[in-house]
Amino acid sequence: MVIAQESLAPGAGKALLDDVLAKSPPHQALRLSGVAAFLFGPDSARHVLAEVQEDWAAGAVEPTEAERSILEDLDRLFAGEAGEAVASRVESTLGWFGQLAVIGSERDEQRRNALRSPIMAAASWMMFQLVFMLMVLGGLALVGLVLLVLAIVWSMQGVMHSRLSLLTRHDGVYAETFAVWLIGFQVLMVIAAIVAGELPATLSMLVTFVAFLLSLAALVWPVSRGVTWSQVRLDIGWTRGEGVLREFGCGLLGYMAAIPIAGVGLVISMILILLTAPDEGAAAAAHPIVNELAGGGWWMRIQVLMVASIAAPIVEETMFRGVLYRQVRSSVSGWRTWAAIAASAGATSLIFALIHPQGLLAVPALMALAIAFCLAREWRGSVIAPMVMHGVSNGIVMTMLMLMT
Repeated sequence: MVIAQESLAPGAGKALLDDVLAKSPPHQALRLSGVAAFLFGPDSARHVLAEVQEDWAAGAVEPTEAERSILEDLDRLFAGEAGEAVASRVESTLGWFGQLAVIGSERDEQRRNALRSPIMAAASWMMFQLVFMLMVLGGLALVGLVLLVLAIVWSMQGVMHSRLSLLTRHDGVYAETFAVWLIGFQVLMVIAAIVAGELPATLSMLVTFVAFLLSLAALVWPVSRGVTWSQVRLDIGWTRGEGVLREFGCGLLGYMAAIPIAGVGLVISMILILLTAPDEGAAAAAHPIVNELAGGGWWMRIQVLMVASIAAPIVEETMFRGVLYRQVRSSVSGWRTWAAIAASAGATSLIFALIHPQGLLAVPALMALAIAFCLAREWRGSVIAPMVMHGVSNGIVMTMLMLMT
């Protein structure tokens, strides 16, 4: 982002880099010295290193031997005193940031500009793509806000009503099913990790994809407790609704209406991050799958998209909105409709957010999305629309992350 801003508006990148450096601990500043060298030359990078040394001398942070070593290598590199061995060590230690540092330390201006050019172009292209996607999302959010207001008005007028038929028995069979799935899912994830460790790294996410789908075997539980399979399918929303294409379209409309709801949750999460983990920023609430996106090639990225946009929506919507929400919603059927929906959506969405690996700071954002999925389940009866909403949401987020990495 810094490189893109400097490429598109000279001077803007310097202001952004200074802002980032001011909030970065020393170990991050070492990496960012490579950005400073790449954009503004070795002297700017050495200034960053001098500030890191001042922080260490002040005793604010105790550096590791590895950090001291890389600072010495960077200092020699930026001073023009490093050989190929030092440059190679910087690149292997700091990765992409090390490459920027080596390019920035190049004394031959013509060669340096030739090396900088493709990276500057790639950064600018990334910025254009992100801005375009954000503009599209902004437009969808405006449409979604209108749809959300209309849905509220129509619900109050009785024009829009719930298609969720409540359970006639509340013996907890679907609560048991959810518990069986939750335990089975964790076991399958452990097995998947073990199996993936024996396979090439390029197949690791494919194993996860299969494990996700296998966890749906938990739906055998209500059948074993005497509920017919046809009734189970009806109860959990595995139905065509008013037609697959119509339900799919309702899922797209539902996603647009979900954006304003998700936006509220995202703002709350961002405020919590700023208050509790300002140095880490968005990384404080990032999903571990981001590492797979950043470190893998296109085949790995395709697998990540398959897990995030196909397997997760099918499995999680079935178990959370299909099984758990249905059970909780039926258990409070004696309440006023709005109160029953609010309580059921709130409780199940909190569980949904808490079991995700992003941590507590991401709970408001995840919970807001889950509430939108619950409302879609209430609206359509079938889980097709929530699955589509979930898949589109994950797909857009993954695509934006792939552009950035």
